[in-house]
Amino acid sequence: MSPRGVRGLWLTLLLLAPAMLQAQPRIAIIIDDLGYSRDAGVRVLQLPGPVACAFIPDAPYSVEQAEVAHELSKEVMLHLPMQPHAGARAHPHTLTVNSTSDDVRSVLNGAMLHIPHVVGLNNHQGSLLTERSSHMRWLMDAMDAYPHLYFVDSMTTPRSVALHSARAAHIPSARRNVFLDHERDTAAIHAEFDRLVRYAKRHGTALAIGHPYEETLAVLERRLPSLKREGIVLVAVSDLIHTRTAQRGDQDWRISLRLGDAPTAITPDRMLQAAN
Repeated sequence: MSPRGVRGLWLTLLLLAPAMLQAQPRIAIIIDDLGYSRDAGVRVLQLPGPVACAFIPDAPYSVEQAEVAHELSKEVMLHLPMQPHAGARAHPHTLTVNSTSDDVRSVLNGAMLHIPHVVGLNNHQGSLLTERSSHMRWLMDAMDAYPHLYFVDSMTTPRSVALHSARAAHIPSARRNVFLDHERDTAAIHAEFDRLVRYAKRHGTALAIGHPYEETLAVLERRLPSLKREGIVLVAVSDLIHTRTAQRGDQDWRISLRLGDAPTAITPDRMLQAAN
């Protein structure tokens, strides 16, 4: 090939590179229920890549571990307790069907004051409340005071209207595609991770939720480093929402995460502080 042909090939590749990168399947992962365990929280913080960390507002280690997550460029999410259907044990300080619009706003404001660096919100439980259009509308109205926030519907019920409510309010949003550990078994979690990868390859993006279980963390510690070899890109939840929004052609909102220049590594002393 002539030098002119080589230059032309390189120019073509350079022009195509952004589209090729965009075409790579992308996954995002959220770990819920953080803030209760020191050791499990530290293991989540040590997971490679931009795994999002969703903290229960009043859990004892939420504040300190949220600070560390932010330092590690992991997105901090508020895991907001919402009323489940009868039979499930509810969080003691949960939004319920008896909560008023003022209650919803007060609970969200209090949680945002307590947990630092929050950029997104998803529901903890909520199989009953996320079916209530009025309460979801009140939540989105309350989120309007925080224009940098996105919302993820955990899809704890197939009848959830939360995603529809978020989109109607023009809040950056997505729904969960895969629960990694609905069955707390290592083989089952590997199977769900495989399903996550297949979903991403088929649809371009996939969003998973897991919990800080020993079995889940062991699978993630093993599988996350191999994603690149599988042609999968692990991205932040906000990036996945950007991608999905562009795919839908929606251009009526922007996300400003205000992450700043966070380091990609952390000292052992700082990690130890998060565990104390």
